[in-house]
Amino acid sequence: TDQGFMFRAYRRPIIEAIVRRGAINTFLPALAYSFSGSPAAVGVKHAERHAGVSNYSLYKLIRLNFDLITGFSLAPLQYFTMFAMVCCAGSGLFVLVLAIRRLFFDYTAAEGLFTLFGILFFLMSVAIVGIGLLGEYVGRSYQVVRARQRYHVREMLETK
Repeated sequence: TDQGFMFRAYRRPIIEAIVRRGAINTFLPALAYSFSGSPAAVGVKHAERHAGVSNYSLYKLIRLNFDLITGFSLAPLQYFTMFAMVCCAGSGLFVLVLAIRRLFFDYTAAEGLFTLFGILFFLMSVAIVGIGLLGEYVGRSYQVVRARQRYHVREMLETK
């Protein structure tokens, strides 16, 4: 369960499933967890490094975490798109309120700047939603191309 410790032992079916998948993910523990039903942990005494330095720079750690976030689902992209939709609705409502105030209540003090910002935020939100939808299409195509199975058959109880 210690994700920072890479000394691991896997059963042969897990290794074969990883190899069959042809994954290029650098974060193999998360990939192995997707195949294992109930992983077990064995206590290991950690020793301090006596010589040398770690090969993981800050950049490599960021890349590893980015691979972990994006390598297994489209959820980050979907959350970002939903956030953009909420911003789009909020800025559209803001523009509508400013337009109603301008038309019916004749407020003119500094309204032009707020209207400009409201319209700008709305158009930017619409653009981000569009980019998110395009990203969703690309992500779904990527899932089809990499041919990742949605589930893993551990064993077959009956054969016909």
